[in-house]
Amino acid sequence: MKHKHDRVMQAKRIVALISASSVTIDQAINVAQSSIGGTVFDAKIKEVDERVVWRIKLLTSGREVKVYIDGKSGRLLEAKAKISVVDKRADAVKSDLVPNLQSATR
Repeated sequence: MKHKHDRVMQAKRIVALISASSVTIDQAINVAQSSIGGTVFDAKIKEVDERVVWRIKLLTSGREVKVYIDGKSGRLLEAKAKISVVDKRADAVKSDLVPNLQSATR
């Protein structure tokens, strides 16, 4: 029963965050795509530092980019790129987080 209760509580929290946001998911996606470009593969609403934020994940030019959009104003807060580099010696993929790919206001 606890598992079901946890999912209900999580759903209520998400509904509360969406209600507190002036920006819809479609608007957040539009800001992310117009700022960075690429294809959206994930979108999530979160609370970061007591602020409602949309986190949009994009795939562009072989890299994953996380874009953070303010849930009240619709402004781009931050974008971070995760660049994958193939190490031919180990045939492994390494990922490096590149902070602040673009910091612009919209």
